[in-house]
Amino acid sequence: MNKILKTMKMKRITYKLFLITSLILLAFAVLIYLTLYFFLPTFYEQYKTKQLQTGIEEIIDKSKDLSFQNALPLFDEYAQKNNAMIYLQNDEGTIIYSPFLSFIRGNTQASSNVKIETAKPIGISNSYDVTMPIQFQDGNLTLVVSATFQPINEASQVLVLFLPYISIIVVVIGVGSAYLYSRFITRPLIYINRGAQKMANLDFSEKIEVRSNDELGELSNSLNDMSLNLQQTMLDLQKANQQLKSDIEKEREIEKKRREFFSIVAHELKTPLTIMRGYVEGMIYNIGPYQNRDQYLNKNHQIIEGMEQLVREILSLSKLEQHTFKLQLEEVNLSELLDSITTTLGFFASQKDIQIIKQFGTHLSVYTDRALLEKACKNIIHNAIMYSPHDEKVYIKLTQESKQNHIQFQVINTGVNIKEEDIQHIFKPFYRIEKSRNRNTGGSGLGLYIVKQIFETLYITYSMNNSEQGIHFTVTIPLSIK
Repeated sequence: MNKILKTMKMKRITYKLFLITSLILLAFAVLIYLTLYFFLPTFYEQYKTKQLQTGIEEIIDKSKDLSFQNALPLFDEYAQKNNAMIYLQNDEGTIIYSPFLSFIRGNTQASSNVKIETAKPIGISNSYDVTMPIQFQDGNLTLVVSATFQPINEASQVLVLFLPYISIIVVVIGVGSAYLYSRFITRPLIYINRGAQKMANLDFSEKIEVRSNDELGELSNSLNDMSLNLQQTMLDLQKANQQLKSDIEKEREIEKKRREFFSIVAHELKTPLTIMRGYVEGMIYNIGPYQNRDQYLNKNHQIIEGMEQLVREILSLSKLEQHTFKLQLEEVNLSELLDSITTTLGFFASQKDIQIIKQFGTHLSVYTDRALLEKACKNIIHNAIMYSPHDEKVYIKLTQESKQNHIQFQVINTGVNIKEEDIQHIFKPFYRIEKSRNRNTGGSGLGLYIVKQIFETLYITYSMNNSEQGIHFTVTIPLSIK
């Protein structure tokens, strides 16, 4: 039922157009019929009167140059052409000539006196009668013309009798033409309407194809363009929505990590503060070994230095995460930078008899932030030295293959390996392989996390894994930041 109502609703314009067109055609048919019935007799009478008058004027004009006998053919022709009775009389009123009387004499041999009185049409209603003088070369006579308009009245009566048949023909032709016309006109409109409804329901699977050069064709093209634009806009909105959801999830994840980070920071600061408080209270009350104040002041100083280093690292991370942070890009010679770093860290390597082996050229440069890259590389090399056993080696390599848009930086420290489960978490903040978190055996646990943050900021890829030689840290540095 709903489908039928929907179909009727869809074709409502067809029914309207059909009814309007039918009424217009029928109205025109009735108007034409009434015009013929009421105005045709009058029009015909005026036309016939003018024709009769023009013919009489021509005969009178031509007769001036002809004799009576030579002019007779003109009267015969006029009578036949106009279906009129024509008489020529003398001054006494005697009929001298009439084509009508000539016809009767030739067929019935009747007397002229009897036929004259019978055939004379003067006085008949709805007729044309005129009496005019006419001049010939051999004399003057009186021209009498009489013509009836009765046939046109009969035609009007026939129209009335023929009205039922005309009505049937008009209705059939009018209704049929209106139906075909309405179907022809509204079919593309209904088709366009269906397509527009699909678009309104956000269904862009079909295009509206109306192949015509008129306004309907332009309308279909406009709807198709609107459909494409709307579809593209919706796709853009969906992408933007997905991106927004992703950004919200990332923001939530960042916020979660930030809370966890500050929770760990609080714990990292609480422990040394608690130790320092114990030392200070022991020295205040001169309890046992705390009487040796110089020793515990030195320990407090070491704890403060560790806390200061931790705060510096936290501030560095905070700076990287700020939206207002801007990179200071410049051309950096990696060979000179790494050579400077190894020179600075040479003291720590000498304390453990570790040999630093450098394998790189002198003209390998990138366009990046020098300070950040130096800090990351220094953390990597320092970790390699600090977590390697005595008498081992640390290899530092720089390579660039031809036609590549990056430089590969590798650090290999021998004689040590890391468990796979530790490698998966080693770049997390405050993660340390040494679970006791003893300051004497390791740092704060932020070194590699800072490396991770810096590399992500500089669009540098990195990886860390175990090899036959030891721990292999690989960094791929782009030649420039886009």
